[in-house]
Amino acid sequence: MKLHDILSARLPEIDESVKECVNMGAWLLFKTEASEGEHEAAFYLKTGATIFELDDRGRLLHEVTKGAEKLEIDELFYFEDIRRPTSLSNTCL
Repeated sequence: MKLHDILSARLPEIDESVKECVNMGAWLLFKTEASEGEHEAAFYLKTGATIFELDDRGRLLHEVTKGAEKLEIDELFYFEDIRRPTSLSNTCL
């Protein structure tokens, strides 16, 4: 799995509160290779047990109802210009 930091302006249709949930680890913003060609989604947003397809600007396309269990996270995204929690591994004790 690849991790990517992107600027929040790349996905302007995603609300700031959603971006904060992604950076806090509560929700996941990801891409998957398994669905390429089958769906028009550029990104997926996992919020608990629900997964949504998003376009390349972060606009909600629809909820994934069929095949959600088959989606594998190949690339995980975080927003580099939104606050993130401090990692314990980066904290001096």
